[in-house]
Amino acid sequence: MHFKRPILAYVILALFGIVALYPLIDMLLMSFKDLPGIISQPFSWPTSWHLENYVNAWGEGNLFSYLINTAIVSVVSVTVITFFSSMAAYVIARFNFKGNQIIYLTFLAGLALPIQMIAVPLFILMKQLYLIDNLLSVILIYSASGLSFSVFLLVNFIRSVPKDLEEAAFIDGAGHLQTYWHVILPLIRPSLSTTALLNFISAWNGFFFPLILLSNPNRMTVAVGVLSFVGQYSTQWNLLLPALVIVMLPTIIVFVIASRQFIRNMTAGAVKM
Repeated sequence: MHFKRPILAYVILALFGIVALYPLIDMLLMSFKDLPGIISQPFSWPTSWHLENYVNAWGEGNLFSYLINTAIVSVVSVTVITFFSSMAAYVIARFNFKGNQIIYLTFLAGLALPIQMIAVPLFILMKQLYLIDNLLSVILIYSASGLSFSVFLLVNFIRSVPKDLEEAAFIDGAGHLQTYWHVILPLIRPSLSTTALLNFISAWNGFFFPLILLSNPNRMTVAVGVLSFVGQYSTQWNLLLPALVIVMLPTIIVFVIASRQFIRNMTAGAVKM
């Protein structure tokens, strides 16, 4: 009687997995069809495999340039978020001073405010700073918007680190900066990887702000660049679908590599909070 429950749970999870993966699998299969095949038989197996779809999408869509721009935005944003959020989280978690909780609550307030609500002021600000059509504008916005959740997550991990380790470092003559760099950061490395992964996926898939801040084709990110295959009266599905597959590959690869650590850290974070 005891073995039925796990089997039922596995069956339910398998069904949910099929429902979640089927659209992605169908999109992958359609990316190898020609345009008539996509329109007439969207859910069937390809009768002939058109590998040239990927070659044409890569060349006509200028995907290499878009991927480079997106990589720059994602990597720089993640680096800035990880560095500053870890420093802020260390100060909030370990230093007791007047206004400590106010600073922490200010970061948490960012979780309740969708950044799209202040898109107009941000656009005006970037225009005044002459950063329109500049990747730095998107990097600044992504870096600022990612700090709230990152600080919230890292504060809880740092608070779980025994203070005895820091006190031992202080006894050996280490300062606060040395303790942060040589003691705290190595101990919260798993949570840092979780923070970096979440922010990387968010920055890579970001669409709204690149759409309103970047109009130069040479400066666009890949999420906006693939719209070149979408016309007013028709859509080049035989090029758009391969482009979308290419866009998804980096995030899928990164997540698969870090999936075990990601799930373990998120579960640990939920318990510690």
